[in-house]
Amino acid sequence: MKALSRNVFLAFLCFYPLFLIGQKITVDNALPRLDEKNQIVDAHDGRVIQFGDTFYWYGTAYENTNGFTPQNHYRCYSSKDLMNWKYEGKLLEDQPEGVYYRPHVIYNRSTKKYLLWYNWYPKLWEGQFGVAISDTPQGPFKIVNENVQMHNSEIGLGDFGLFVDDDETGYISYNTIKNHQVSVEKLSDDYLSSTFENGGTISKHMEAGTMFKKDGYYYLLTDYTCCFCNYGSGARVYISKNPLKGYTLTTNINRNPGRYTNLLNDGLTRGTLYETLIKNEDNADAIEVNFDKKQNIDKVTLHIFTGNRPENCGDVSNPRVHPEIKTSEFNVFVWAYDQWEKIDIENQNVSKSALKERIQLEFKPRLSNRFKIIPAESEMNMYVNEVELFHGEVPKNSEGHFFITGPKIPQKPIIPAQQSYVMKLDTAEGEKFIWMGDLWGSASDNIKGHDYQYWSAPLQFNTDGTIKSMQWTDSWFVELKK
Repeated sequence: MKALSRNVFLAFLCFYPLFLIGQKITVDNALPRLDEKNQIVDAHDGRVIQFGDTFYWYGTAYENTNGFTPQNHYRCYSSKDLMNWKYEGKLLEDQPEGVYYRPHVIYNRSTKKYLLWYNWYPKLWEGQFGVAISDTPQGPFKIVNENVQMHNSEIGLGDFGLFVDDDETGYISYNTIKNHQVSVEKLSDDYLSSTFENGGTISKHMEAGTMFKKDGYYYLLTDYTCCFCNYGSGARVYISKNPLKGYTLTTNINRNPGRYTNLLNDGLTRGTLYETLIKNEDNADAIEVNFDKKQNIDKVTLHIFTGNRPENCGDVSNPRVHPEIKTSEFNVFVWAYDQWEKIDIENQNVSKSALKERIQLEFKPRLSNRFKIIPAESEMNMYVNEVELFHGEVPKNSEGHFFITGPKIPQKPIIPAQQSYVMKLDTAEGEKFIWMGDLWGSASDNIKGHDYQYWSAPLQFNTDGTIKSMQWTDSWFVELKK
């Protein structure tokens, strides 16, 4: 009896972590995700969603094609831990000939049916939406309408995302083929059709939209047309208190604002290690400083290199050796939710030494994670050795990321992926949201179906509801909800 009790106790200890502390998972972006047969998961531009205790990965299988052929088909994989995947098979029965993209599956609690919405083209680029149903999340799904009519059907239907609100109302965010106009539309109660209630155009020339909700805010993420681009798309964040309309663009969490620089933050305030702010027709390039956490800033100090001025070689009639050094004035801006707001400078101090000007700008403390410094008026290019940001006498440079921005400086994606979905994940610390994107051109064997997917670390949110910029993470882990 004692031996039996001891064995039961040992068995309890073995299962104790599984039942009482939640399951820890690791997400690895450096290696391809494999199924139970050690084959690379071929599921793209879809979603990962949890039904019950199982995660289902729905995606388009491209195999060894260029992605624009009738060979595209939809697949489903399942997993208990987001790490070990089982191939469940193809999703659609009797798939009509065409080119297929963007499979999304949701569940209707009233009808107890799983709904597969998809974007397909009987002929490129005559886009339309189809819908299919199944009694199980893994399918197969039976097509009930291969040409769902929408508010904007006349100008073609392209990429889309599905969202189910807390009250079980369904919505579709989609873009058109003409001008890639993005809008949100309400679905019927059974999710089989549209109500044609459309909130109006939110933006143009966008695609790959996805919606989610957090703390009463509705989020719509989308960006410029990418079309299997290797360099990746951005992720513009639109926020509203209404799921259909009223969306405001706040920031782009997958685009650096310009060219990254560490010269302005290397501690060297003199010499020829400087960044050039190019004078443009209307203004000059700017310096933008981003912080991971909001900082209270009340002082900015710029160290300007003054030695690189035009010479008068051979002009013996000119009494001056070189042009006069003119001290430039600078404007400082702070990012306020969805726009740049100019800060009133209360005091400016200038000191000069060999080949250098030190300009200090003082203002009332402003709390933000983004600041921009730009010459107010510039007759020539500016050469900046260093920029320092302070709160009182406390330097904040070590916590900032420095960029040079301007109309001719491209905003490159942080993660070279095309957005596919934002997955909600229930963890021990509450709801987390994972940005997902296809890393086109990443497969070492050059097979499109083997291209990797990037799954971000949980998105970080500011107190005003905006989302912080993403950073590439090779791997991360989280503890799932018990």
